[in-house]
Amino acid sequence: MVSNSILTPRLTEAHRDLSRRASDCLTPQWLEQWRTAPGGHIRKDAWRELARRGLMGVSLPVEYSGQGLGLLGALVLGEALAGVGDGGLALGMHVQNEIACDWLVSAQDDELRDRFLPGLVSGELVACQCDTDPSAQEPATAVIVGDEVVVTGRKKFVVNGANADLCFVSVQLEGEPAIVLVEKATSGVRVTEVYDKFGTRSVDSALVEFDSARVPVRQVISRRGISQLMRWNRVMSRMRFLIAADAFFTHRMLLEHIVRHTTTRELGGRPLAQWPVNQHALARARADQELMEAGLTECFLRLTDGGSTVPEIAELKWFCVEKATELASLSTDLEGGAGYMWGSTALHAHAQLRGLRMSGGSQTTMLTIANHSMACRAELDAPALAAAPGRRRG
Repeated sequence: MVSNSILTPRLTEAHRDLSRRASDCLTPQWLEQWRTAPGGHIRKDAWRELARRGLMGVSLPVEYSGQGLGLLGALVLGEALAGVGDGGLALGMHVQNEIACDWLVSAQDDELRDRFLPGLVSGELVACQCDTDPSAQEPATAVIVGDEVVVTGRKKFVVNGANADLCFVSVQLEGEPAIVLVEKATSGVRVTEVYDKFGTRSVDSALVEFDSARVPVRQVISRRGISQLMRWNRVMSRMRFLIAADAFFTHRMLLEHIVRHTTTRELGGRPLAQWPVNQHALARARADQELMEAGLTECFLRLTDGGSTVPEIAELKWFCVEKATELASLSTDLEGGAGYMWGSTALHAHAQLRGLRMSGGSQTTMLTIANHSMACRAELDAPALAAAPGRRRG
């Protein structure tokens, strides 16, 4: 996508060098060397290896020890990450590079930034974002006691949760949303379960508990008001954009695979691809791919050049993941019996996409955001429509 699209003129030699380095490194064979066990998540020391390869801090400004390649650099890296064949590593890298680093850079606290950011960039420290509460009735909470903040609660499905040193925890602080940075070594913090997942297995997902964990109050890195909302929206919009791109890369790989398969596999004396029902399905998948690329380009420009992003990127994430999932389901059918076996390319892709459906907010959440935006726009447009010349009135 990046090397053959509207975004191509924006690529610098540094972006191309990153693409070459990442593509040479990020292969299925490389991934297997760094897993805790066959089919398991990566070991903690893999993060230092990724940093040694120059794959950390890609989008960070140079003044913060980053590579200064911006969101385009993150997109280039995401395209290379698709080459490992497991979507988990991309999710883990997005959390480390795009969420955790951004919280520290935007915190306006030099001491916190200087203390933790170099470790994230070097891979010495691993970060996680702790968002999902057990239920709406059981939110993680925090209270300020003197010069400390006390965090209590449980967070489910935390990407990088088992390996993490730093936890960026979303809490209700005195009734208002906030993000608190809690070190894993803090008393009262423990990982109580590492989930056995269907897909995205190359990175761990864990249940993390906070039992009256105390940290300095300055580690409340974001709280209440418009500033909190804007920072949250920026961080999550970047994450969702990159997940949409991950889905696009999976869709592209799947379409190439299934076109090859249906061109060579025959049924009733002719290739599967020549049956009209399959021709039409593959044509729709090709159209979906073109729409995904157009949407990614449009939202990239919104994120980098300014404009509304939150509902548009939620819609993009929903569309890309949904259409890639549809193609994975179609492809398993077209593979026949092979599509039911773990060695199936399509079934493996389907497993990765199940992880993308929940990451960065579920597909249902994306539709809810889109619906709220649509309702808000309709409400804002109502007075103008009512006053329009020639409008019929009852």
